[in-house]
Order: sequence, then structure tokens, then C-alpha cells
Amino acid sequence: MSVEKTRPRHGGHGARGITVLLRAMRDAVASEASAQERLDHLTRVIAGHVVADVCSIYLRRDSDLELFSTEGLKRDAVHVTKLPVGEGLVGVVAQSQAPLVTDDAPSHDAFRYFPDIGEEKLLSFLGVPLIRSGKTLGVLVVQNVKKRTYTDEEVEAVQAVATLLAEITASGELLEGEESAAVEAMLHGAERLEGVSVAPGIAIGKAVFREAPAARHRVFSRDSHGEAARLERALDDLRQSVDQMIAGRGLGGESLEILEAYRLFAYDRGWKDRLRAAVFSGLTAEAAVEQVQSENRTRLARAQSAYLRERVQDLEDLSNRLMRRLSGEDIDAPRELPGDAVVIARTMGPAELLEYDRDRLRGVVLSEASTTSHVAIVARALEVPIVASVDDALDLADEGDAVVVDGETGVVHLRPTREIADSYRQQQGLRSERQAAFAREAGLPAVTQDGVEVEIHMNAGLAVDMRNLAVTGAAGVGLFRTELQFLIGRQLPRVSDQERFYRDILARAEGRPVVFRTADLGADKSAAYMKRRREANPAMGWRGLRMAVDRPGIVRPQLRALIAAAAGRDLYVMFPMVTLPSELEAARGFIDQEIAFAEAHGKDLPRKIAVGAMVETPAAAWRARALARHADFLSIGGNDLAQFYFAADRDSDLTQRRFDPIDEGFLTFLKHCVDEAAAGGAPVSYCGEQVADTVTAAALLAVGVRRFSIPATAVGPFRRMVRSVSLEAISAALEAAYGAGGGAGGPVRPAFRASLEASGAALN
Repeated sequence: MSVEKTRPRHGGHGARGITVLLRAMRDAVASEASAQERLDHLTRVIAGHVVADVCSIYLRRDSDLELFSTEGLKRDAVHVTKLPVGEGLVGVVAQSQAPLVTDDAPSHDAFRYFPDIGEEKLLSFLGVPLIRSGKTLGVLVVQNVKKRTYTDEEVEAVQAVATLLAEITASGELLEGEESAAVEAMLHGAERLEGVSVAPGIAIGKAVFREAPAARHRVFSRDSHGEAARLERALDDLRQSVDQMIAGRGLGGESLEILEAYRLFAYDRGWKDRLRAAVFSGLTAEAAVEQVQSENRTRLARAQSAYLRERVQDLEDLSNRLMRRLSGEDIDAPRELPGDAVVIARTMGPAELLEYDRDRLRGVVLSEASTTSHVAIVARALEVPIVASVDDALDLADEGDAVVVDGETGVVHLRPTREIADSYRQQQGLRSERQAAFAREAGLPAVTQDGVEVEIHMNAGLAVDMRNLAVTGAAGVGLFRTELQFLIGRQLPRVSDQERFYRDILARAEGRPVVFRTADLGADKSAAYMKRRREANPAMGWRGLRMAVDRPGIVRPQLRALIAAAAGRDLYVMFPMVTLPSELEAARGFIDQEIAFAEAHGKDLPRKIAVGAMVETPAAAWRARALARHADFLSIGGNDLAQFYFAADRDSDLTQRRFDPIDEGFLTFLKHCVDEAAAGGAPVSYCGEQVADTVTAAALLAVGVRRFSIPATAVGPFRRMVRSVSLEAISAALEAAYGAGGGAGGPVRPAFRASLEASGAALN
């Protein structure tokens, strides 16, 4: 039995005791010992302070809680004992993010016995979560052999320690290497927050916090008349400021009515009288504003009228502006913002929104607001996107974080992945005048002047992308990236959630085909809850279908969800990073198993299931005919295929500028792939950001590609280019360019572009 005898009390739990403990913790962290030795020292310090037989620290590792340090349990259990979040008393503390206290742990419903760590005779349990930025980093546990009722003071002391321990863990002072990187990924990974859209539009920017002014002032005055005079001057300045603000904005209609109502509050006699009465009761002007503000907040929050309850935001805004004026601040000066700012706040009034520099403000995220609130109405007039009812934003965001505000769907993305950010930038691009002109051509067929038909599909990865089908006139979605749902959550998405999402995507497509690429995970695409292994060359490592074949626990539930979502419809499924025909055979086997599962459970099946493979490696491209025997269609992943063909990292500026996708060797290689796929009986498409360049797109037409999946913003320019030229002219221009470049890396692109323009091609 490794549980030690009860230690004598020392340290205490009062203010002085906490101070002593925090000083001891500081000394432990600052020592020159190893990270594990410092953590063990810290555990002993905490155990001694709270007089515990056992003190243990569990830290989050992916989806498990791992015993990182203990005082009182078996030492060989450290880094061996693990339990999932939500399992056992420790897991319940992590999942609920709340303390758990019991004097009879074995009788608790959530108790789980671990025979190898030496806790069989422990009765009393106190567990407190380590929370940082709204995320559970671990759990601090103290235990005693005998039944013990932990006092509120003791619980508060352990919570104070846990708060500090969470900060230390987040700082990386107690962790090294992969452990520190895992915590960093957990704290600063992508977050998808759902709220309510109160003002439409899309904003991309950096997080800026709006805090109410910190009131540093005396509460009681020595001169009531002097304070009353200060209050009167501040009220006059406030009213003049509101008058000037309304007069200078040129707003009309409902927005002007809202601000006029706001002005009535500023001139309200009753508000002024209550402020003066508070001053003459002996308060300073600032304290009087705070007192009346609190009274208004309480009174209006209880009102039965929703309109009156929402007006509390206007009074809050006025009170804050009055407080700033009493502090000597120039309330007429624009609020300072960095460029591309997304303001995150608990609440906001319409006047405060008007104070921000419109050239710098991109969007707003609020905890409290509604579609009928004054700030929402004014925001719609100013075309400032706002998402509200996002309670976690203030806890999860850090100043300067990248933020996407989707005022169309009420979603906020904190620290979005590159794919998500790019998707929303496309949304913004589609709103431009140039894209509006392309939208007017969306119904025109993509046919060359000599009658060659070209299929133009678009890429997508979010539900919001689906609106681009109607805007662009794309024939369908040639690539829907499904991994985003796996990357933006805190755990593996449930089958039911995936099914609901895929069904929504198919409904939004309104009968047009959607090719779902199964989750392309691995390399640089992994979430905090996924176990990652280090690879020297992750882009060429364990990713895509390779991972799916080895670990079907991710792809099979996804296929189950897709099959259920597409019941009665056509389902197009495509597997990423296919290299060998045997991998594709295994993938088709997974589909067969899920079809059998659906049939056994009496579920409806898709009308048709077409299986595709991404050709992203030279090995797959060279053996396209063999792959075609196992696939209904192939899709060339141009970005990856080019980087592997040229041995040039696609994310490196230094290597990207050294090659061109219209290089003669690469295009010849692509033509071989297209011809081999056709010989194998599978149609082939080309998917890649490269096709956003119309010159590259024209070269691909010349080598036989007739189906493309491209960014939504590129659909319009591509269609216009196709309609402006003949395939004969494109082929002749490419041959001429190769001749000019000597076929050896010469100036192919300038010559090709010049020939295209001479033939009348629309390239811009």
C-alpha cells in the first residue's frame, strides 16, 4: 500500500496560507530541475498545504487524461494511467469543468477503480479542473484515506491553486517537447462557435477586445455641489456629442429613428434627476452613474416587454460614455482600432458602434444582442456583420487572433484553418463588381467556339459555400472537403452530426452532383484530439487513404453517414491520396461493408454510389489505367501532383517560383494520365487552385482535360475564357509557345499568353 499517513497540518487556508502556498509553488516552478522533477515538487507542495494523503495532477493528452504526477500513489503509475474524458471521477471533473467533492468516492456513480495505482483505501475526493481559455487542460485531485468533509475554504484554496496551475501549464514551464506542443495546439487550435446572425455579411480580421472603462474613482465626495457641477458639464458634453454623431452620419429610415430614440435617453429628465439625487446623497459623479446604471439594469431586466429589456443596452452605452467623459476622455474622437479589426464584446450600444473607424472595423462578435436590438439595426445600415449570443468568444479568443464572422449563418471561426479562411475570402470576392458581372453570365454554356463542351464544377468545404452554386452557375461541386468538420471540433464528430451535415449539403445542391472527398487527414491536417506522430516528410507520409486503410475507425463512420445522408439520391465519394490500386480496393470494401450495415438495419440506400480516386502522386498518375479499373471516376489533384512531380514544396515561395504547371514535361505527363484513365474507362477531372489562372486552364484544355473543379471565384473567368476561344487555337498557341521556349524550360508562359491574346482569348 503506497498511500502515506495523514500529514500534520501546516500552511493553513486563510489569505496568508494561500500566499505561502503560491510562494512555494513559484519556487518549485523556478527551480533548475527537470520538468518532471519540478512538477513532482509542485505536487508535494500542494499535498502538504491541503493536508492530503494523496495529491495528483492529470493533464490532457488528446482525448485522454494522463497521470502526470502524484504524491501518495504508486510512482510507476505516472504516465501509464490514462482515462478518457468523462470516465471516472477525474474524467467527470474534466468534462463538467466543475469541482467534484465526495467523502465516499467508491460509492459515487462515476467511480472507476484502477488496481495498479494504489488508491483502493481512499475515501475522500476533491477534484478541480485546470481551465484555460475555456478549455480543460487537466485535473488537480486531492484525496484522503478517512472520510473528510472538505470545507468551502479548502475547495476555494484548491481552485485557486488549479487556476494558477492551469496558467503554468499553458505557459509551457512544466512541459517539454510534444507535451508542450499538444497543450499549445489545444489552446490555440481552430474553434467554431455558433451564435445568432443579427447583421449579415462576412468579416475576416483580427480579434480586438472592447472593455467597459475601469472605474478608478472615489465613492464618496466631500463637495456635493462641486460633483453636481461636474455631472452637469459631462451631461452637456454627452448630449452635444450625441447630436453631432447623429447629424454627421447621414443615416435615414429606421436607423435614424433608432438614434433619435437613443438621443431621447440622453436628454431624459428622469435619468438626470436620478443621477443628481445620487450625487446629493454623498456620492461622487462617477459613483452616482454606476449606482443609477445598476438600478436601470435591474429594473429593465425584469420588464415583461422585450423592447424595454433590450433598451438596457442603450442605457449601458450612454452610462459608459458618460463615465468616459467624467474621466476626461474625448468621447467625440474615433475609437482607436488596428486594421481589419473584429471587435469582441459582451454587449454594445449603437452609439459605440458609430464611434469606431469604419475603415478599420470589419465585424463584431457579441455575447448579448438580438436582431431587433438598436446596435443590430444600425449595423445593418452600416453593413457591419454582427454575430451575437456567442458566450464563449471572450473566453476562447486572444487579442490578435484571426477571426471570421459569418453574419449569414451566425457562425464565428476563431483561429480558422487556412481552408476555412480561404473559403470565406472567396465569399468576399464573389461580392465584388467583377464577380457580379460574371454572375450575369452564369447561365451561359461553357462551350468553346469550335463546339467543345467543358464541365466546370466548384470546390467547397463549408455549408456556406453552397450558395455559390447559384451565383456562379457551376455544374456541381467537384470537390467537397469533408475534413474541415473533423478539424474544427474538440472531438471526433458523431455519425449523426455528420449525416445531418451531409444531408444539408445535398439539399443545398438542389439536385446538382456533389463529390464528397473523405477526410484527408494527416500531414498538416490534424485536430488537438488526434494522436499525431512526427514524420520527416508529412506531406508524403501517413495521410489520406493510407491512414484510412490502416485506421478505418474514422473513414467507416464517415461512409456510414454519407450513405445515410444520400438515401434516394446519387452519392459521389472520392478517396484522397490514392497511390496503389490495392488501397482503392480496400476502400471499396469499406463501402460494401457499410452498405451491408445499412441493409441489415432496414435503412434506405442511395440511388447510385459512384467511387472516385484522387490522383495526387506520380505513381498514381502513371498507373491511371489500373486505378480506373477500380474507380468510377478519377480526379487529378493538381496542387499535390505538381509538388511531387517537381519535388517542390507547394507552401514554399522559394520552390514554387522555380516551376510552372504549364511546363512541357508536366503537361506531357498529365496527358499520359488523361489518356490512360480514358483507356481504363474512367472520366477524369482536374482539381486545383492552379486552374484559377486562365492561362493554365487553357493549357489543360489543350492536353485533353474537359472537366474541372475550381475555386468558386474562378468559375466566371474560366467560363468566359472557354467561350472566347477555340480548342484548335489553344492547341496551336501551346505548340507555338513550346517552340519559342525550345522545349527546355524557356519562356513558355509569356509566349503562350501572347498567342492566346492574339487569338482573342479573354484571360482577365
